[in-house]
Amino acid sequence: MSRFALFTLLFAAPLLGSCATTKAKGTMIVDGKEVTYSAEVKSEVDDIEVDHTLVSQKDGRVAAQFEIENDDDFPIRVHITWDWLDSDGIALRKAAGVLAERYEVLGGEEKRLITIQSPTEDAVQVKIRVRSIKSTL
Repeated sequence: MSRFALFTLLFAAPLLGSCATTKAKGTMIVDGKEVTYSAEVKSEVDDIEVDHTLVSQKDGRVAAQFEIENDDDFPIRVHITWDWLDSDGIALRKAAGVLAERYEVLGGEEKRLITIQSPTEDAVQVKIRVRSIKSTL
């Protein structure tokens, strides 16, 4: 192995950053047809872990719940965004005035449950991203 390749392997790889992803899914019957509902949560912040993702439906609406945890000793402000998709995976247009985002400040070593509910009965899949404030500017 060349010296450059060894340097790249040992020093550049940790600089690439890591992503944590967690998923959950279930099924429901809509108009006699089985429909899969799901949630995928992806953290793009090194010190924020995502875990314990649950997804459920009641009265045709889907709710996704997940836990975020700050692994650092210092507070971190995160930006959480999400996109709802229909059963075919097509992104649904956001309603006017409805923001699909929220901000959270997590103290050092803090855990928090986040719950997001679908805006319509057609919204059955959700893709959620957790980013640091720095990465969204």
